Amino acid sequence: MKVLMATMKLDIGGAETHIVELSKALKRRGIDVYVASAGGAYEKELTDAGIKHFYVPMSDKNPKDVITAYKTLKNIIIDYKIDVVHGHARIPCFILNLIRKSINFRFVTTAHWVFSLKFPYKYITKWGDRSLAVSDDIKKYLIDNYGIKPGNIRVTINGIDTQKFSKNTDYTEVAEEFGLTPEKRRIVYVSRMDIDRSLAAHKLISIAEKLDEKIDDLEILIVGGGNDFENMKTAADNVNNKLNKPLIKYTGSRTDINKLVASGEIFIGVSRAALEAMAAEKPSIIAGNEGYIGIFDQDKLGISIDTNFCCRGCRETDENILYEDIIKLMGLPEAEKTRLGSYSKEVIEKYYSIDTMADDAMKMYVSIIKSEGINDVTNDEFEDIDEYIFPLRKNKTYDVMISGYYGFDNSGDDSILKAIVNNLKELKPDIKILALSNNPKQTKAVYGVDSIHRFNFPKIYLKLKNTSLLISGGGSLIQDITSDKSLAYYLTIIRLAQKCGTKVMLYSNGIGPIQNKHNYAKIKNTLDKVELITLREDSSKKELEKIGVNNSNIIITADPAFTLKPTTDETTDNILLKMGLKEDSEFVCISVRPWKTIGKSFEKTIAATADYIKEKYGIDSVFVPMQCPKDVDISKRISSLATKTGYIAPENLTPPEILGLTARSKIVIGMRLHTLIYAAATCTPIIGLIYDPKINAIMDYIDQKYSISVDNLNPVTITRYIDELILSHDDIVANLKNTTALAKEKALDTAKLAVDLIKN
Repeated sequence: MKVLMATMKLDIGGAETHIVELSKALKRRGIDVYVASAGGAYEKELTDAGIKHFYVPMSDKNPKDVITAYKTLKNIIIDYKIDVVHGHARIPCFILNLIRKSINFRFVTTAHWVFSLKFPYKYITKWGDRSLAVSDDIKKYLIDNYGIKPGNIRVTINGIDTQKFSKNTDYTEVAEEFGLTPEKRRIVYVSRMDIDRSLAAHKLISIAEKLDEKIDDLEILIVGGGNDFENMKTAADNVNNKLNKPLIKYTGSRTDINKLVASGEIFIGVSRAALEAMAAEKPSIIAGNEGYIGIFDQDKLGISIDTNFCCRGCRETDENILYEDIIKLMGLPEAEKTRLGSYSKEVIEKYYSIDTMADDAMKMYVSIIKSEGINDVTNDEFEDIDEYIFPLRKNKTYDVMISGYYGFDNSGDDSILKAIVNNLKELKPDIKILALSNNPKQTKAVYGVDSIHRFNFPKIYLKLKNTSLLISGGGSLIQDITSDKSLAYYLTIIRLAQKCGTKVMLYSNGIGPIQNKHNYAKIKNTLDKVELITLREDSSKKELEKIGVNNSNIIITADPAFTLKPTTDETTDNILLKMGLKEDSEFVCISVRPWKTIGKSFEKTIAATADYIKEKYGIDSVFVPMQCPKDVDISKRISSLATKTGYIAPENLTPPEILGLTARSKIVIGMRLHTLIYAAATCTPIIGLIYDPKINAIMDYIDQKYSISVDNLNPVTITRYIDELILSHDDIVANLKNTTALAKEKALDTAKLAVDLIKN
């Protein structure tokens, strides 16, 4: 397995040390590890361990460096055939996310700390498809602020090499370099000396003179470099000049932290530096920019582990309490200091071993390679992982070609494509997808997949020869109610795939109606030979049985659109404001379409229904065109007939935006299939307007009884339905929650079946 670590720089810091130690531990396990960064103090340590380092300028946001980093990382991933890319900082992860738009690769991350959530920082912070978090509070931060699923996060540790960090480490070399004498009572402080990391160092310097008065033969050693180093140095020099002696010594950036730590009597710092000092059995005071824990002992174990020894949420680091704790710790009997040091090392050996850290990383890699839950992976799965790593393109240009009614500005079909792409990428981040579309340029831009025109048959044939799987779907593609030509098109695409030796899967299809019996044989002969048929409801299976399809691999799943999520509240608010409604307005969504059997009476009844809802309940109506421009004219006509209410949603809303509206809606009255699916997915009570058997089928599937034919749209019936829905609103919502939870699970199962077909 080949793993690429990507971080900003390799200067002194807890995250940087974590990366170096993890890389070496994985290397010892036989993993091919590569590291990309802007270089730094730890570069030599990696090279000495046989780990290749690539210089990539990722330490700042300079546009020129970002472009260079983009090109360099992309070439590394392709040229070295990287199996998993492991990002460790905001800038590298941002660049890697951009690269994923042009090539596919497995992308994972480690969250070493929390980033600012202010604009624009939150929106340029990107996380992988699986993530490690170095503490429980960081895991919560990822879930609460970035919506990452808990099942895709594993809490890891900062593993410490207890052989390297030991009380027996010989520090003679650094003692000579910095003039450290054995008789001195030395406080060692270690951290990256950046403005956002150096608070405790400044607090220590501020009380240095006072400490010197109280403690004989005191010496303070501050280790670390960064953008605040000069300020720290000036403050330290001022104290030394005032006292006319070198009370405070500073080293700048160093890689021999183990030797410097070993020279001290006590340690001050946070995070990984504190853990390293504890491994060396140094009594420690945990203090930093994000808070103060104090003298580490058994009573501080819980809060220390919870915050990964970073003090997040603890009281502020204050010079007075720091002074008191230093005096107290330095004044303890030697036996008590020895006990504190021994207990500290026990904690490291129990909770912070390098092997545990490497195991956590391996579980994340196995998780994304085998499409398993990150916390479900066992150590037994490490040995055979190479059997599951198939090349990014598996000797094929594409893993999947998706055929369907795409590129026609139809929200229902667009939602299907979006959901299929999302679900496949969730399970297989490196998947290479080609979609057939009426508008390839738009499809490529919106969905982040390659696309060619749906009627470019020569090109489709050539691409199918280099594609592992054709997905036909979802939607109602196998039907002739639209036309025989439509049916012939989709069957032709399937037969082309079969001719090319490409596997075929019907993806959550709705089947029928089939009006012309002469089409039965064509359908049967084609579908009998496909590898897998998944259907979105039972009625479709019955239709296949009627046709005579005899394929043993038929599974009932659910429409992919059940897995889509609404857009943000802010976006929905803006859509409502654009229509002239307030953010907290009550409304119902009405979605209608032109159809050959409906006329003016239908339009008048829907308009009267909107008026009834406004007059009796004070609730407005929002007409939502699902396909533009087809649905726009009829929506406008009905809205103009309504005397009391009627708003038209903006044209060409995306599926998540329509989901945002349905989630806010009191009721959804829908004629389009996916309007009803959106309503069910957001647990909104529904009235189905039946113009096609698929509307009956979806209402049965989601266990909703309020439906009425468009050919016999009785005003009394529809108003009665509205009254019942309003009265039983909460009960219906509860029922939909149970029904749609199962539908979402089944829809995700469809994607798993597709990925299995690609692999096998």
